[in-house]
Amino acid sequence: MKRPRRILLMLRPPEKMQADYLIFGFLFLLGAAIGHLLGGLVNGAQHRELADYVLTYARSSYGPRSIPLINVFFSYFRGPAVLFLLGLAACGTWLIPFFMVGQGFFLAYSVHCFGVALGRAGVMLAFAGFGVRCLFVLPCMFFLASRSWERASRMREGKVPREGSSSGKSGFYSVFLCGVALMIGCIVEISLVPRLFSLILTQLL
Repeated sequence: MKRPRRILLMLRPPEKMQADYLIFGFLFLLGAAIGHLLGGLVNGAQHRELADYVLTYARSSYGPRSIPLINVFFSYFRGPAVLFLLGLAACGTWLIPFFMVGQGFFLAYSVHCFGVALGRAGVMLAFAGFGVRCLFVLPCMFFLASRSWERASRMREGKVPREGSSSGKSGFYSVFLCGVALMIGCIVEISLVPRLFSLILTQLL
């Protein structure tokens, strides 16, 4: 019983990291606002072309009987893996905030384009395609962003955690638990999202 308790204590974010979550949350929302505003620049002449592209993407990416497993795993692990790698270099102190802004931008821009192209059905497709993913990916990204930012800041100051230290163990458990959560998310998406897409697409045809 003591070992799981020690792991939870190491994973508990200190006050500084709780403040980091607020900073990264603001940056993510800032990127989302920019993406929404730029998405509004899509003019009426482009709606039909955008609608055809969205429908083609939906049919090819989430067929009723098959789903590209590599694409799902890549979509889930791409962002967290980049954040983890950025934490291994001092430049992560300024790259990580830009990365979080970019994540908010692309998510909001994609959802806006779905809505512009197909109206309410497009919004439903966007939530079906991104909703489940965000439930698993975003918490892991904020968690890893804070941990990686702290590690990158320490490296920039010349303070690298020694192997076997509590900080190193905390980082290992953080990555491990995020990996487990992302794997569960992949399984849920593979099992659920194709059915949701199929139901929504039948209403569009």
